[in-house]
Amino acid sequence: MSQIFLALDTSATASAAILRDDQIVAHRATDSQRNHSEVLAGFITEVLTDAGLDPTAPQGLAGIFVGVGPGPFTGLRAGIVTAQTLAHTWDIPAHGVLSLDGLAHRVAPEAFRSGVEEFIVATDARRKEVYWAHYDNIGGQSQRLHGPFVTDPSEVTELPVYGAGAGLYPQHLYGMTNSTDAVPDAADIAAYGALALRRGWGLLPVEPQYLRGHDAQIPKQLRQ
Repeated sequence: MSQIFLALDTSATASAAILRDDQIVAHRATDSQRNHSEVLAGFITEVLTDAGLDPTAPQGLAGIFVGVGPGPFTGLRAGIVTAQTLAHTWDIPAHGVLSLDGLAHRVAPEAFRSGVEEFIVATDARRKEVYWAHYDNIGGQSQRLHGPFVTDPSEVTELPVYGAGAGLYPQHLYGMTNSTDAVPDAADIAAYGALALRRGWGLLPVEPQYLRGHDAQIPKQLRQ
């Protein structure tokens, strides 16, 4: 029997995807970081329709994966509230995925082919800061070692960096080619979420990871 999941992410831009048996069969995303609430409902209707599901009452949907950040308050809240509401309405489970983990899962195979054994994923936290986490790379599969954090770019561990944070602060972060504008996406959330669920890694509660200032402490030994 097919396993079908809806995935959402609004930690940076807004996106929605349908995963069927580990294949993305429908996807929508916007480049804007400002209009999450306006576009998300339409994206959900469109991806469900594209996947041959009734957008009002999709039969056979096994659950929802949603990126829980870190991300700015307004955008992040749009995706999380939507996931909670749909899961309740359709009586299916909702699972939280750290958005940085989703992006790390996407870039890990490329990093492995480039000989990168450890790397950073960093995205825009505004206020001249970045959200970031530190990953080990085991045969092209990411494993989070530290984080997530929100700090000044100069405080990020000195390793190859994937994600839009590197594009914004090239003077501080060693951005990897073709990955300096990457942001988390629903397709990443779906792929990582399904793998984590299958392997029993454990997923997160559907609660936002805002991480501002006093909420995250970075170990001193990781600052160099």
